[in-house]
Amino acid sequence: LSDDLSLLAMVTRGLNGSLHTDLCSGQRLVQIQEGPLYRVKGYPIAISCNVTGFKGPAKQDFQFIVKKPNVDINMISSSVLLWIKHLLEEDAGDLLCETPNTDAVYFGNYTAETKLNGKIFIYLDLSEGDPLQLEYQVSSQTFQHTHLSVTWFLHGEEDENPRPIITLDKDLTVKPGAGFEDHYRVGLISMDKVEDTTYRLKMPQVQQSDQGKFYCKAIEWIQDPDRSWTQIAYKTTTASCINVFSVILSVTWSCLEMFEDEGRSQSLPMMAILASTS
Repeated sequence: LSDDLSLLAMVTRGLNGSLHTDLCSGQRLVQIQEGPLYRVKGYPIAISCNVTGFKGPAKQDFQFIVKKPNVDINMISSSVLLWIKHLLEEDAGDLLCETPNTDAVYFGNYTAETKLNGKIFIYLDLSEGDPLQLEYQVSSQTFQHTHLSVTWFLHGEEDENPRPIITLDKDLTVKPGAGFEDHYRVGLISMDKVEDTTYRLKMPQVQQSDQGKFYCKAIEWIQDPDRSWTQIAYKTTTASCINVFSVILSVTWSCLEMFEDEGRSQSLPMMAILASTS
């Protein structure tokens, strides 16, 4: 974290946005962005911390503590923004913001905590025709005998809601989602179970229409004495963001051009092939 972190030196007495709790009059209050915060790895992020209701100097120091198993990382600054230039998956954890006491007495809240979620988005760029394979591990800890159904979803830019791509149902039958029947029929989408806990979506040749956020949802079912099935639990993954770029192949031919140059016949074959990704 230390190699990719910089702190922006600025101080403010108020921030707009979604922050914890309400301020009581005359009472110090430290606020940090409400979590869990989901961010894309590989990109810069900023997390705001703010203090209000304090007395003493206008400039307040902030201490950011990233809580991880077996280690805490401390950063001290006069900034209200914690900047991470290049987010890594291992940067996930609980983030604590503290301010020192500059008041005559302790009165109020001097710390605030949020969570930078460990399930950070996967961001992947593909070209048309590239293969895509996504896996989701899911298992049940229920003592009773239950079945699982697993569905992959695609949420495209023009989709109001995520669309089911394909489902492995609780009876182990595979069903394509509405609008994906032809893709399933010709083998452009498939789903299988690998060992006991891994469910794999395979798309051997992605198209631009496949661009968007991919989710996977697992539902746990139990069969009641009347033999009907009841949903008892479910879990949804965070998104895998997939960009699909078109590959344009342009081929220009020119026939052999014959012309006379001082009585000599010459031929100039011309062929240009351009493959570009846009």
